[in-house]
Amino acid sequence: MKRRRKIIAILLTACMSATFIAGCGSGKTQTNATTGETKEAATAGETKETSAAADETKAADTAAADDTGSEGQTTITFGVFETDNITAEIWQGMIDSFEAANPEINVEKVLATGDDRASFWKTMLSSGNFPDVVIEAEQLATMEGIFTEVPQDVLDLFEESALCTYNGKSITVPSFKQYKMQCYYNKAVFNELKLEEPKTWDEFMNVCQTIKDAGKVPLMCGGTGDIWATGEPFWIAEGDTALLSKYPNFNQELKEGKNTWNNETTVDVLTKWQDMVNKGYYYEGAMSLSYSQASEEFKKGTAAMMVDGSWQAAGLDGEKNEDFGVFSVPTMDGSEICVADCSYWGVSETCENKDAAFQFIKYVFDENQEVYKTYLQSDGLYSTTKKAVSYEQGPVTTKFLDNTSGWNTVQEIIKLPGEFAVPSGMQSYMDKSFQNIFNGADVKAEVENWDVEYQRLLDAQ
Repeated sequence: MKRRRKIIAILLTACMSATFIAGCGSGKTQTNATTGETKEAATAGETKETSAAADETKAADTAAADDTGSEGQTTITFGVFETDNITAEIWQGMIDSFEAANPEINVEKVLATGDDRASFWKTMLSSGNFPDVVIEAEQLATMEGIFTEVPQDVLDLFEESALCTYNGKSITVPSFKQYKMQCYYNKAVFNELKLEEPKTWDEFMNVCQTIKDAGKVPLMCGGTGDIWATGEPFWIAEGDTALLSKYPNFNQELKEGKNTWNNETTVDVLTKWQDMVNKGYYYEGAMSLSYSQASEEFKKGTAAMMVDGSWQAAGLDGEKNEDFGVFSVPTMDGSEICVADCSYWGVSETCENKDAAFQFIKYVFDENQEVYKTYLQSDGLYSTTKKAVSYEQGPVTTKFLDNTSGWNTVQEIIKLPGEFAVPSGMQSYMDKSFQNIFNGADVKAEVENWDVEYQRLLDAQ
């Protein structure tokens, strides 16, 4: 029998609150985010005519009422992205449910395309087409005047530990918590080579070498389009943990000029990663694969392991796939640290229907727990609301959580919200730099440029 366990989100909340170092569409219309055009769906139905005067009068009255309702309907736009797990169906179900409960409000989905969503929304902002409600608002919240302040009754729905401020203002709401990154592995390969899940960095390197010596590919990553999929998973697992183990207040020190990206720890982590690439531990064709393609190749057996987030566990459980296990990537210094982050939604300062936008947020996070639960479960996420939402976890997700039980949980450096947040644009820059390092660029020179870019983005805020 498969082992399943019900995870109660409020227990995770207590754990994370104590350890976090953070400072803190419808079938009617869908907006094309690139052009700003709106496609109207054809309305099915015919008007039956009758010669009876009473029926004509009734029909006329009904038509007049419908026109009044249509003209009086409020429309808000909702900026999202889609993944293999968080699909169009997830968003559509959320929108349909809300519209059914709030017929006076119409929600138009705006879909972000490409890998760099922060840049995408900045383009929308400059063109005057910025959505009314945006997910992953933390990527833009450091920019002054983008998001409006959140009403107190909305803030009261969320855990205090997950809330944050920017220049003293609460302009975002926490949508979920997510754990990152661990190493998924092919059980058949491990069984064939008699490998155990590694507990130390040296053991992990031995696993990689053993797999390579057997004529197999140790690790998979992505590269084309989804530039984050090249180095970000490894960096979060090893770079964030190493930096925050040595510098618990790294974000604050960075902003105050008391620390730099170019330090011994960063250079050491990235040098060891580049050495893994040079030893042939990664699939040679990785840079030609998108994230989805890389994930599929891993599941087909092209590589024995892949470092990825909790969304991979949710996907494997959803497929009822029992061919893969997962272990926490051993930290280089042996510290028991795992990385998580909160993501945030925001309402645009330019939104003309702010009440409707916040009503949408209240509905999703408070008034309909089934909608929120579906959203969370799709990607292995955890609730941030005071009214905790729980759901059944599959065996891979259960193992993912068990791997770091009792460890110190820290906030991902690049996604720390609030006063010491890394400026918007830095993540994309680092992702491109990871690819440069993967392809052989000088590590120290790359990291020196991180500091230059960080200061440039900070000054531009």
